[in-house]
This record gives sequence, C-alpha cells and structure tokens, in this order.
Amino acid sequence: MRIAHLCTFWPLTAGLSHYADSLIHGMRASRPERHIVLGEMGSLAAETEAYECLPCYRRDEDYVNSVVEAARAKKVELLVIQYANDLFGDDHRLPRLLAALRALGIKTVVNTHSVYPAHWRTGYKPGRTAGDFDHAMGEHASLITVHSQRMKSDLASRGLVPERIAVIPHGTPTMTVLDPLESRAKLELPAQAKIVLFFGFIWPGKGIDFLLKVFRDVQRQVPEAFLLVAGHTRRRLWGSYVDYLKLRARLMGLASHSRFWGGYVAEDKVAQVYSAADVVAMPYLQEYSSASGVVHQTAAMGKLMLCSRIAKFDEVETGIDPGLTAPASDRAAWTHAMVRLLRDKAWGDQLKTKILDFAEATSWANVGKMHWEHYTRLMAEDRREDR
Repeated sequence: MRIAHLCTFWPLTAGLSHYADSLIHGMRASRPERHIVLGEMGSLAAETEAYECLPCYRRDEDYVNSVVEAARAKKVELLVIQYANDLFGDDHRLPRLLAALRALGIKTVVNTHSVYPAHWRTGYKPGRTAGDFDHAMGEHASLITVHSQRMKSDLASRGLVPERIAVIPHGTPTMTVLDPLESRAKLELPAQAKIVLFFGFIWPGKGIDFLLKVFRDVQRQVPEAFLLVAGHTRRRLWGSYVDYLKLRARLMGLASHSRFWGGYVAEDKVAQVYSAADVVAMPYLQEYSSASGVVHQTAAMGKLMLCSRIAKFDEVETGIDPGLTAPASDRAAWTHAMVRLLRDKAWGDQLKTKILDFAEATSWANVGKMHWEHYTRLMAEDRREDR
C-alpha cells in the first residue's frame, strides 16, 4: 500500500509535525514500509528509511491542485490528512481536495484532531458553520478518524455516516524518566517542593488565570507547593497575556512560589520539565471535543495529572480514573483534588499504576497498529467494489 500523509512536517515544529512523525514510526512498528509525506512548504525535502518528504503546498493558497498533482506523481493509494483548521482552513478547499482525490481513485482518511461546536462560524458556503463544513468533509472522505467516542458522536449528529468514523486514540510517546532532584537542580527549582506543572501553549482558553487562584488556595494548605508554567504563546498579542499572568502572580503573593518559563521549551528539556513535576495541571476551558498531547506526554512519564472535566479530557475520565478530573472552573473542587494528589501518596500510587496502563495501551506502536487495521479494511472494501 502506497500511503502518504498530508501535513506540516520537520523542521517545522508544530504539533502536527510531532504527531505525523510519531504515527509513521508507530505504523512502521507493525509494517516497516516507507511512507510518503506531502508536506507544507517549509518542510525539508528529505528521504530517510522511514519516509520521503515532498513539500508541495502552502496553507494560505488554493492548495488543491498542488496536492493532487503530488499525490498523482507519487502514485499514492491512500492519503492520510492530518487536519487542523489553521493548516487547511474551514472553507471549500478541503472538501474539493477530497472530491478530486476520490475521482482519481485515491482513498482519503481525514484524521481530525478537534470537532468544534456545530454553530461556530466558518468560511464554508452555504451555511458558514462548522456543522456544514464537517458534513461536506464527511461526504467526500473515505474515512474520518477521531480520538474519542465524544468526537464521533458530535460528527454523527451532523449527518456523517457513523460507520465511516473510526475512533483511534492519540498515541503516547516513549519518554525517558529522569531523576526528579537532578532535574530540579538543572532547572533551578526548589528541591523539596511539591511542584505543580502547566505545560504547553499559553492562551486564555487554557485557564491559567483560574489555575493561579486554585494554586493560591492549594499553597495555603500545602506550603511547599510550587507552580511552574512552562510554555509559550503562538501569537504576539498573547505575549501581553503572559505579562498579565506574571503580574497577577505577584499581586497574589505567589512570586516566590511560582515561575514562568518565558518561552518555547526545547525538545531536550521536555523530559526534564516533566520529571521535575509532581502533578501536571490542565485547567482548560475549551468548548469542543478533542484530545490532548499533554495528557499522553504526562502518561508516558507516569506523572499524576488533574484535568478539567470537559470533552477534551474524556479519555482521562473514562480511560484512567475520574479522580484525575474536576469540574471546569470549580475552584473548590480543583483545590480539594489538587491537595489530595499532592498529599495522599497511597492514592497517588494507585493512580500512577492506572496512568502507566493507559500509556501502554495507547503506545504509538499500538495506535499505529490500529491505523493499519482500519486502512487495510478500507482498501479491502475498495477491491471488493471493483469486482
């Protein structure tokens, strides 16, 4: 099977670059075939044992013909599109691309990482809503893959055929667990603190302002608690939001009990940051169904986590333990749960066992195998139709 991935790719360090690279290696654990990457301009034209990358499109242009010609030239049989609306838009281009590829006999899989509320505005006509766009995407794609049952239900409610939607978890990476004390020393963090970590992109929807209030309450009960906010913003405008958060922390008396990283966390520092933490906090406020790469990184490190009880973290509540979630914006519930995670070692050890089991079940090798199973079934259906 000549399989290609349409996405952004190295050396571009967007989340989809990490995802596509991990998926390719996870799939190769079952079948060591070389994959094709049809990359965004800026990706490196390269050939390795695992993949051949061909930069061929620009997100700010009408990319349909460029992608179709690249897929035709590489004799692609199945194209996996790592969809994000900031990469491929929510207008007519993606549905047109899917239709054009189908006309060439190329099977398409749209791996969509977020399902937005049906009424949200888009550039797709007629209707101009996320529901209209998703319906058009489902009409032309051979298969839609999502990361949770909630995401599938949301799409099915918009008229997409449930049998053409497959639930495949986000993969969990293999990460090296480092010595916590050595990690703290290298990061200049207090050795004996109970460290609460926020990791990832910083914007208002991540609920960090709320987390500061929770942490102040936690710190009153756990004086050795320390908050580390490790991440950066993707838009210049949000830089002022980080300045606001720093000021808030000072005004709340948390200056000596917190630290803001101040920028992008380099790859060689990621395991060190996680290793230094006791609990990873994800107080997000997002109104859509999705999955979290931070959850899977945290699970890979065997670390405790506390997440908002929202659709994005369904897999934490159902796949690990409800005790690792708390109602979004419920300050008292968040404070109670965080204090218990920091103080109750026996309970924490039980949860860590469940977290590690989840990490194994969703390893990239296992997730890659799931992708192969669905893709093989899809191609087999095509052959039966041709008889």
